[in-house]
Amino acid sequence: MSHHCHGGSCSHDHHHGHDHSHCNDSSCCSCHHCDCGCHHEEKYSDTLLDLADEAWMEILKEKIKEEIRLMSGDNLTEMAKLVATSNHARWQDKMEQKKDVEDFEGRLHELLYNRSTGKSKK
Repeated sequence: MSHHCHGGSCSHDHHHGHDHSHCNDSSCCSCHHCDCGCHHEEKYSDTLLDLADEAWMEILKEKIKEEIRLMSGDNLTEMAKLVATSNHARWQDKMEQKKDVEDFEGRLHELLYNRSTGKSKK
């Protein structure tokens, strides 16, 4: 028996409660509550098979990465260096611009403060 929730309500054949009489022990079922508040069960074996599918996809992704490294490793390394260098320069520029703005704001504040207090800086 798996859980079935439809738009916040459960199908009537799975509504409230369940028993573990079909299981040798309670470890073969994983119980869940959905948004509708019903109690459902999912076979532990289904959960393990889903986990195996996810693991398989992760391993496949790792293998694909290995193949890309083998086929394009040098180009990827050069591209990574270029991107990293450009990104570093971009952030240096951003920080210099921020400092320039902060300096301008400080000088403007000082000018306005001196003007409002009647002090002049000579």
